[in-house]
Amino acid sequence: MVRQLPPEICDRLRTDLEEFLSARPDLTMLDLTQQTTLCDSAGRNFLNGHLAGGFEVVGQLRRVLDLAKRGEILTPSGNNGTVLFAETESRQPPRATKARRFFETETVRKIAEVLDYTAKQATIAMVTGSFGAGKTEAVQAWRRGKGKNTPNLLLELDDFLLASKVDFIRQVANVLDLEVPRGCQAGAQVFRAVVEKLWEAPCLVILDQVEAARARVLQIVRQLHDRTHEAGVGIVLLGAPILVTRMTESRMTDLGALTSRIGIWVSVNGVSRAEMAAILKHEGIHDIEEPAFEMFWRLVGGSMRRLVHAIELLHARHAGKRVDKNTVASMATYLWGTQVRPEGV
Repeated sequence: MVRQLPPEICDRLRTDLEEFLSARPDLTMLDLTQQTTLCDSAGRNFLNGHLAGGFEVVGQLRRVLDLAKRGEILTPSGNNGTVLFAETESRQPPRATKARRFFETETVRKIAEVLDYTAKQATIAMVTGSFGAGKTEAVQAWRRGKGKNTPNLLLELDDFLLASKVDFIRQVANVLDLEVPRGCQAGAQVFRAVVEKLWEAPCLVILDQVEAARARVLQIVRQLHDRTHEAGVGIVLLGAPILVTRMTESRMTDLGALTSRIGIWVSVNGVSRAEMAAILKHEGIHDIEEPAFEMFWRLVGGSMRRLVHAIELLHARHAGKRVDKNTVASMATYLWGTQVRPEGV
């Protein structure tokens, strides 16, 4: 096996990382690694010189380091734009930064509980929710916070990884920074290398956007867990609600084998009505008519993504103005292409 990148490039990145961390005693290498899809040990081992510098590791760490230097992430204030909504109204949460709005909702807390449980029990968990409900952001928040001390890796699947078992297992190997042979015929060898690596350094494997994965890819997921769960490897599958239908109603043997191994099933509904009201209030949007709020709530449909986009638009174009049904109807057309008749709502 040969290194994918020359030693001088890797050494330069290590020097830059050390200088940055020396200037920021409030951060550790783990804080930087948590902003990537790498497992926690990858960043630490790379910095210590115990890990070869592959394209995946060097590329992700360089990207995160540059973002941190520019102050776009891991700002010295420490909250990184996170807004916590406590169960009591006595605690006033800090205001979210303009660059990044994140709100801790019941969905965020529920997903954090699933991640903690799955990591501890080394089982397979499945979390489903509508597009925009906040699943991915909830996972990122857990990795930045409660999950800091839990070795984990996050892999967001794309159409290529969803369709090819070889591409999928090779990408898992890349995230683990394994040097593997090239070629589509090396899938079995890569799979065994990934299993061996996970036995050496078990972690929680989080796979996002799984709803459209081919059966052959899900079969590899199942086999990967079969061979590593005794070492302490748990797997979390995140996807749209159609994933439940595929798992429970499909007659394909491959899916049935995976379904029988899932230890926890969780469905999240996104932002609730009460949470939306609290978020709008916290964002300074107080003057909103009740019929307009009801219309707004139905249009958002539990999507945190839609709500955040709407808040940004209201701040930009309606700051300090009263929000009525005409405002919401105009916003719906502008943001989502939805034609709404205010007088008919």
